[in-house]
Amino acid sequence: MAVVSTAALICDTGALLDYIVNGAPDHQRFRLAIDRARTRYVPGLVLAEVDYFLRDERPAMNALMHDLARGAFTYAPPALDQLARAMEIDRRYGHLGLGLVDASLVALAEDLGIRRLATRDVRHFATVRLRDGSAFELVVHPIDPDDS
Repeated sequence: MAVVSTAALICDTGALLDYIVNGAPDHQRFRLAIDRARTRYVPGLVLAEVDYFLRDERPAMNALMHDLARGAFTYAPPALDQLARAMEIDRRYGHLGLGLVDASLVALAEDLGIRRLATRDVRHFATVRLRDGSAFELVVHPIDPDDS
């Protein structure tokens, strides 16, 4: 079966963990959605979170780093202006408790003009709007979404 390429997307921590971990409840769904994207962005702060969660799973983290090095994913470190914008977004959505990592995804999406997002965090990202008022397109609707 040929893989049909779709538009670029940004990957959140939970989505990448489900993508990597074979036994995750939504592994196949995230694997399919992420693999189909023509460009897969891994934000810098997300990479740090993934590393934290995989601290006891070094082979999995090494595999992700290998995929980054070979260009299967595009690493997107946050610029200082994106971090400043992320803090504005965090304040605007204070009732959600987004935090810097999730808010940095929004800032990156605004800068890149990308609305497609791979995330388990439906509660946050179904609520947040980009600068232009548009909503994210969540590429997977998890069986048991995060309720952080």
